Amino acid sequence: MYRVDRNNFYNAQKNATVYTPDGVSDFLFGLLEDKIDRAGTVLDPCVGSGSLLAPFARAGFKTQGIDIVDQGYPDTYVHDFIALQKGEIERPALVVANPPFNIDNKTKDIVARVHGRRPLLPEVWLAKAIELWGKSVPMVLFAPYGLRLNQTVQSRRWRLFADGIYPPISAIVALPKDVYANVLFHSEILIFNIAGLQGHYFYDGQVG
Repeated sequence: MYRVDRNNFYNAQKNATVYTPDGVSDFLFGLLEDKIDRAGTVLDPCVGSGSLLAPFARAGFKTQGIDIVDQGYPDTYVHDFIALQKGEIERPALVVANPPFNIDNKTKDIVARVHGRRPLLPEVWLAKAIELWGKSVPMVLFAPYGLRLNQTVQSRRWRLFADGIYPPISAIVALPKDVYANVLFHSEILIFNIAGLQGHYFYDGQVG
């Protein structure tokens, strides 16, 4: 599952749930704890069992999850994030998202109608967050390298970053390819609209 084409949700239906290791969640919390407005909500739009939100919840932040299936996180709004309407959920203080590697056929159809192409799923989540809450919303996004790299100057994705349609990247966290249990996948964490961070971090902790 290392190569992107082996994870292509258009070509093969596979288990979409790849859980974020608790060590990565704790690492991100350590970076962001003092940079997020405690009066707002930390929102995970693909919450799963809530690993990314757990450190914030333990520290007293208000948290909320969105997921198409309730996997047990106590503040989950059961809804397809891609179909969410503007104004349905108020602007959060922080969005944290590790989008699924694959999606069901119904959501595939929605993605195809909206984007008219075969985007990477983290790009779909990024575009939806911008649509709902504007491009200044603070956001943490797990993504394959291909979201940011290996583009041509004419590619649409390159232009969305280069022309400022997507927000500027505040920081990047490099992840080892074996960070997820039972999966080898090249990925990184992009952080948008959060000041006071270093430009680049290497995660060197718990994996799998």
